Amino acid sequence: MAGCGKSTIGAAISKKFNLSFIDTDHLIENKFKMSLENIKKKFGYEHVRSAEEEVILALNSSTEIISTGGSAVYSGLSMKHLKSFSKIIYINTPLETIVERIDAGQERGLAVPDGLSISDIYNERRPLYEKFSEHVVDGSKTVHEIIEEIQNINNE
Repeated sequence: MAGCGKSTIGAAISKKFNLSFIDTDHLIENKFKMSLENIKKKFGYEHVRSAEEEVILALNSSTEIISTGGSAVYSGLSMKHLKSFSKIIYINTPLETIVERIDAGQERGLAVPDGLSISDIYNERRPLYEKFSEHVVDGSKTVHEIIEEIQNINNE
């Protein structure tokens, strides 16, 4: 989910343990040479989802930390591919925290139809995050605490 901390946590783990890191949102923006919001405005939210699936399917185990866009869960094919070489971790962040982190007027390029609230998106996606996740970490904790949780998962 946007605002749950995927990019922040991924970058922090990458830095702390000297691991390779990719944010699929950045891959999409680099491919189109525009922001996710502008891609959505120009081509539609379905195109953003399609582009996300395409970049995810091109990934492999050579990248150690992957932060996907929040809409990756709409593609069972993407999730199956990621699961084939990685652990799927859901950062379960309370809606209130997500709303605080996402300014209501901020353009995030959310790959959803226009008119949906953050609450609507959260409620629609949460069951998908739960379905595809192999591990769940508490997104209300500090970055350091979340990294420790993920490190414990990795040591299992």
